[in-house]
Formats: sequence, C-alpha cells, structure tokens
Amino acid sequence: MVSLLPILRLLRVGTLFSPAADVVASAAILGLPWSGDLVRATAASVLLYAAGMVWNDIADRRLDAVQRPERPLPRGDVSLPFALALGTALLAGGLLLSPCRAHHGLIAALVLAYDFGSKRIEWLGALVMGSLRALNLATGIALAQELGTVDAERARLCWIAASCYGVYILGVTVLGIFEDLDKPKARAVSAVQTAPPLAALSGLWTVQGGFWPAPAIAALPILLFLRRNTRMRAWPKAEIRRSMTFLLLGTMLYTALLAAASGRWLEAAVIAAVIAPARWIARRIALT
Repeated sequence: MVSLLPILRLLRVGTLFSPAADVVASAAILGLPWSGDLVRATAASVLLYAAGMVWNDIADRRLDAVQRPERPLPRGDVSLPFALALGTALLAGGLLLSPCRAHHGLIAALVLAYDFGSKRIEWLGALVMGSLRALNLATGIALAQELGTVDAERARLCWIAASCYGVYILGVTVLGIFEDLDKPKARAVSAVQTAPPLAALSGLWTVQGGFWPAPAIAALPILLFLRRNTRMRAWPKAEIRRSMTFLLLGTMLYTALLAAASGRWLEAAVIAAVIAPARWIARRIALT
C-alpha cells in the first residue's frame, strides 16, 4: 500500500494552491460572482495541474533516476502502475468536473504535450509552460463565455494579466533549466530572474489602472528580490532553487493582488493567507 507522503510529493502538493488562485483571480477581474460553476472550474484547474505533475514524473522517471533520485518514482516509493492510474484519474476528473470543457481540454492537451514532447526542446517547453499558466489565468473568460456574461473591457484586462503571467512562468521555467546546468552564466541567471517580477508588476498596473494600491504593495517584495538578484555573483543550484521557490510562491501574491486590484478584497485576503501554509509545505515537500 502506498503511504500518503510519497503521493503528496508526487503531486507537489504545495503548488496546488496556485492554480486555484489563478481561477479565483480571473473571476475577480471578470466580476464573476461565486457559483457552483466557478467552484467546479477552480477544482478542474487544480486536478489538471496535479495531473501534470504526475505525468511529468512518469515521463521523466529514467532521467530523474540520475538527476533527481529523491523523487517518489525513482526512489520506488510509488509504483509506475499506481502513478499511471493516478495521473489518468486526475485528468479524467478535471475534464468531467469542468463547466468549460473545451478550455480545460486545451489545457489538458498542452499538459501532455509538455510532459511527453515539447519540454525536450527547451525553448518550446518554456513557451508551452508559460502558455499553460496564461490559459489557466484566463479560465474566468472561458467561464464567462459559457455563462454568456462576458464584459469586453474586463476580458481585455484579464488577457493582459494572463499574458504577463505567461511571461512570468516562462522566466521561472527557464530558471529551472539553469538549475540543471553545472555552471550557468551568472548574468544570464540574473537577467532571467528579473523578468517574472517586472511582468507581474506590469499586469497589476494594467488591471489596477495605476500604481495604488496593488502595484505599490507588490513593489516591496519585488525590490527585495531584485536587490538579492543584483548582489549574487554566482548561482549554485541551491540558490537557483531558492529563487524558484520564491517565484513559485510569488504567483499567489500576483493573483491575490490581481483580485485586490479588481476590488475583490475578500478573495485577495484568502489567497494571501494561503501563501504561509504553502511556504510551510514547500520547506518539507519540494515544489520542483
């Protein structure tokens, strides 16, 4: 019988708050009220994200045996048949639950394309991953279309926020590529790390329509991160992983502030409150 902890590691459970926050933020930008459909769309995105984590480790199990032997599959903590069954169940569950199946079907297709093909070409994999998260942040648009309540201006703002998010995740994905190199160029690592926070600031500024309050709140952690970035003269794997953890948790700060910029302070507070437990989990279960 498989114990719970290896399954949580396989799912990268600390990352699963983020796709839920994406959908909540997009609903806030679109002005969608809470409903059963919104809850289903949020749950569907989480299930598909979790499925992507499982299928990623299935696809990479031989490579991980060399580069990341601590992962559940190469360690033997989870069997391949179990992982296959879990990945299939998560994909099917996400699609069955979704109120906007065409949208989530596209996300599911891109998840499998990334895990089993596109990431073998580094630049293509980064583009696909960025597109995946941008599409997830645009889930509110797909849901509004299904409900027949699309506001063109709000949809435009959501697409801009999603595009900035795509750039953010593209940068994080490239940073993950650097993590696998023995001696990445310090300037290249620093330059790539600059892109995600600046993209986030651009998205917040657009949705807010000015600097206050959401972009101003984001400015302090962004400046602290960029200050650390400029002071580093070399980037060992441990430091790159620290940056990736910060940026992955930063996705929830971005979505929380998008909700705040849209006037949905309760949703913003809930997303922000989840960052602390996500960080606690990240210290015990790797996010990457």
